[in-house]
Amino acid sequence: MDNVERVLSDIENDPEIMEVRFTGLLDDVANIAEKHGFGMAKAFLMEKQSHGNLRRQAKALSAVLEKIEKYPDISADRKTVRLIVKAVVALKSTRGRQR
Repeated sequence: MDNVERVLSDIENDPEIMEVRFTGLLDDVANIAEKHGFGMAKAFLMEKQSHGNLRRQAKALSAVLEKIEKYPDISADRKTVRLIVKAVVALKSTRGRQR
């Protein structure tokens, strides 16, 4: 299992991430992380946590970024970060079909 598979598994096994219903915020974070890096994505999510209707999504996406940051080889590649963040939706749909 490589590090991308490990981080995807970490995400998939985290109920605080997998139980959240994501909207366009996920795409926004993926794009910001790719174009501007983790710092900007984190700042964006901190601001969104102050919005009641986005708080759960922002916290879950912050957790996704934290999991990615544990793997320097992944976090250094912004395109891979973007793909992993966007994969959260696919993980949720795959998980739903397995139940």
